[in-house]
Amino acid sequence: MMQSLVATQSQGRLAMSSKKSGFSGAINHFQTRVCAMRGVESRVVQIEASRVCDLTGKKANNGYVVTFSHKRNKKLQQPNLQYKKVYWPEGQRWVKLRICTKAIKTVEKKGLQAMAKEAGIDLWKLPYEDARPGRKEWLAQNESTPPMKKNTRKMKNPEKLAASKKTPLTAKYCSGKIALVRSE
Repeated sequence: MMQSLVATQSQGRLAMSSKKSGFSGAINHFQTRVCAMRGVESRVVQIEASRVCDLTGKKANNGYVVTFSHKRNKKLQQPNLQYKKVYWPEGQRWVKLRICTKAIKTVEKKGLQAMAKEAGIDLWKLPYEDARPGRKEWLAQNESTPPMKKNTRKMKNPEKLAASKKTPLTAKYCSGKIALVRSE
């Protein structure tokens, strides 16, 4: 457990007090606070990165490890969480979720739309990969070029540039990664 020491000055001497960390577990939203001393607004990030299934809400269970001599040591039994891309037919997209293995089986039975409605999740706001046929056709026709940094050291003299044997570097996708290759 993380603890931070806070120094407070009371009655002319320095006293140390401990406070628990404010970590409550993905970034949920920003809170705006007004600083009392300066009167300036500051943004505070509220973090929630707990091990909870997105669809079922399953989380850790308190349990014991029982030794041979029947000593009991506390233990958290975590859910079997997986990062999974699930196909959502109504939205024609692959939605990225963090779900437990039990939820994977339930999605196959009930469907993603029904489970998300029960959990109160808006599937349109989740990270996704587009699976629309029109988009796939467009991507196949228009080969995408990766982003290329502007070359600040490029030759500016056109005579030297014409006489140079080197060809400029171009960026290409090579097995999912960006590689700089000299064009022939």
